[in-house]
Amino acid sequence: MKSKVGKITGATLAALLIILMAANLIVPLVRPIVATPINPRAVPSLGNAELQGDVWYVDGNMLADTGTGKSWADAKKYLSSAMALSHADIARDADRQWAGRNTIYVKGDAITEDLTALAQKTDIIGVGCNNPYNKAAILGNHDIASTTGYPSCRFYNMQFYGDEAAELWDVDGQGGLEFHECLFQASGTATVGLEASECSHLKVIECWFGSAGGSNFTSAAIEIPNDTTGQISVLIKDNFIHSDGIGINWDETVNVDCWIVDNFFFTGGMAIDSEDVTEVMVMGNRMKVSVAAADDTSNDFNILYGVDNIVTGSDGTVYIPSPSDF
Repeated sequence: MKSKVGKITGATLAALLIILMAANLIVPLVRPIVATPINPRAVPSLGNAELQGDVWYVDGNMLADTGTGKSWADAKKYLSSAMALSHADIARDADRQWAGRNTIYVKGDAITEDLTALAQKTDIIGVGCNNPYNKAAILGNHDIASTTGYPSCRFYNMQFYGDEAAELWDVDGQGGLEFHECLFQASGTATVGLEASECSHLKVIECWFGSAGGSNFTSAAIEIPNDTTGQISVLIKDNFIHSDGIGINWDETVNVDCWIVDNFFFTGGMAIDSEDVTEVMVMGNRMKVSVAAADDTSNDFNILYGVDNIVTGSDGTVYIPSPSDF
């Protein structure tokens, strides 16, 4: 007696294979390509455009500043142009972009410009190299007034050096300004590396302040002037600070939760001069000064807010505060 089982058609076999694969009974020979997920821990160093915002590109070697800035091939020539685009982009509310954060990538050796504006909620990240420096450089002196707020503007891996006898950066009234792994270089007769007035939530972390060709900051590497609203939540940490004058000159008298922590100093005058004010915690700093190491000569900070600071001066090494201070 002949079997009545019919032949299995190609379409039937294909359908059967799909069913078995869906049930994980057959492993496909070619697996689909899956994108590598974003690691949120990489965001601070790489920017977070993929997560939240838009991206612009700056290449100082472009012949003109006429590009859209949306790719390296069509990059902006100047950082100021890209920052203006990003600042305006964050302000749009059609898709709640004001709650996001944009990214600007910068390359191109040294870009010559004096910055007078920043970009709100934007990470500016230096890539490529400027000769021996693994950073993108801006040659100029930058003056940011308080008339316009640029909250939460952050710089990563940038090199700054000035071409005037003035402050390299003079910033007023900007909240959330941050510098990470940046290089502040004195040139000519530069007076101050970073002067920040009324800039609460300021962060300066793992930066270098020093010379560009032999000269150095003549007044102070970092200066916090005394103004009306004071300083809140400032962190200056893990920096290398070289100055012919003062390392950190802190004149502000109204302070809340401010920290000068784990920095290394080489200065001609005081390493830290904070006028004995309160709420400026001075902890774990290592200092080499050209003057005597004694209190009020190498340093002038409130010892009630000091822990584990060591200074070597022309007369030896001391701990500040020392047990005899209490």
